[in-house]
Amino acid sequence: MKLEDLLLEGAQPTYSESIRLIAARWEVLLGPHFMDGHPPEDLQLRVVAAIEAGGLADDAVLAVAGDLAALAWWRGPALPDGLRGRLNALTRQILIRTSDGLQMEPRPLPRSRLRRAHVILAGNLLDPAHSPSAGAIDYAAALAMDSQTERVEIVHSGGVTPAMKAYIETRLGHFPASRGLSLVSTRDNPDFLVDILGRGPCTFHVWGEPALSPVISVASRLGPTLMFTCADEPPVQFADVYWYFQAEDRIRRLWADQGAPQAFIDRYVRLASGPCLDGPPPTPLLRRDLGLSEDAFVIATVGNRLAVEMDEAYITGVELAIRDRPECVWMVVGGLPDYLSGAFEQVLGPRFMHIPYSHELDRLMTTVDVFANPFRTGGGNSANLALGAGAAVLSLGLGDVSALIPDSFVAGDADEYFRYLGFLMDSPELLAAVKAEQGAHNARMRDQGLFLKEIQGLARLAADRYEARGCGAPLSETVFAPRAPLAATG
Repeated sequence: MKLEDLLLEGAQPTYSESIRLIAARWEVLLGPHFMDGHPPEDLQLRVVAAIEAGGLADDAVLAVAGDLAALAWWRGPALPDGLRGRLNALTRQILIRTSDGLQMEPRPLPRSRLRRAHVILAGNLLDPAHSPSAGAIDYAAALAMDSQTERVEIVHSGGVTPAMKAYIETRLGHFPASRGLSLVSTRDNPDFLVDILGRGPCTFHVWGEPALSPVISVASRLGPTLMFTCADEPPVQFADVYWYFQAEDRIRRLWADQGAPQAFIDRYVRLASGPCLDGPPPTPLLRRDLGLSEDAFVIATVGNRLAVEMDEAYITGVELAIRDRPECVWMVVGGLPDYLSGAFEQVLGPRFMHIPYSHELDRLMTTVDVFANPFRTGGGNSANLALGAGAAVLSLGLGDVSALIPDSFVAGDADEYFRYLGFLMDSPELLAAVKAEQGAHNARMRDQGLFLKEIQGLARLAADRYEARGCGAPLSETVFAPRAPLAATG
């Protein structure tokens, strides 16, 4: 089987062109026959072994490692913990060497300047519907709420679409130019870090920057760094503070299982809020406009990779739950292969509704009773929209969705998940109570005043830790040296 055909097997068409590019790159770097004589299930192991064998330049190793992570996301399966740990260790060594290669003396920085100046490493700014893109602007808007902020730079890779420009104007148009708001394109200015350094001390916020971008480790030499960590995957690169919404004991256990350094595990902090556009609820859609009965119980499954993310246990559980309840409808939003949608229609008939794409997902979610998250690590943006629209959310203890609802609503396993779903389907009173409690929790997470307060506290902690590690001294001599210093976690 050709390498391209192997990589495309099981992938949704949305990602086909990107996967073909990966196949072409691997044929050059790894050879067109590196999978000859090996079963397809050995792909991930073979790639990691090829990297470990040496012979590839550092930039090639980072490219292949990034490709492997993308394939796990686009076509599956997820990287096993042990393999992820080996891959992260390899790439981390390269990135530390890159950071250590920066010839500069330690930089003690005045705290007052660090509070007033912020640089957000945002990655691509694609579209307001792309949650990392909108989130970067929301993050900047929260920092701009501080009257002492006098500099916010949003570093992005590439151009800015008209839709993103409009969103930036909506969220940051009130921020006076005199207070230093700027968009910095790494494509247009490859020396952007030199320019940032020239503008004085700042706190770095890693938001949507690619996980293997050397900019992250280099920034850690220039000032305190905070990093948003998404879902359950441990970070590859160093930051003074990592933050997310999962419980600290859970993240520490997960990261340890995946081989993260103890120095990373000790720097994680749970927040109660995050950046967002905290606006009014969406205007409801009428169920009858979708062909739905007002009395229907609507379960929604939403995603861009549903053929990969919905496993047999999830599909069977949803079908069994609906089959015995004639008032229930399963709404699936996102691309599906014909064989899957056909099978669902055959089993459920008119109680299966497929919407390949929704331009107004927030409004669509107002017609939903329960957002039933598949057994996956993703889905956070869709779940957040569902919560904002008044739906209940059901999840296993995986990834970002479980972090968006109170711990008491997270199911421990698939059996408990579908038992909870049955309770919600059969008890209108329980459903109303769950919606109310989850809605209040979501409102707190959307509180931008709270987020500003929390992120300011993390920035102070990051400054403490920056000083404790020698004010930007090489990471191999501080954090990754024996008995590396670490400020108290506060």
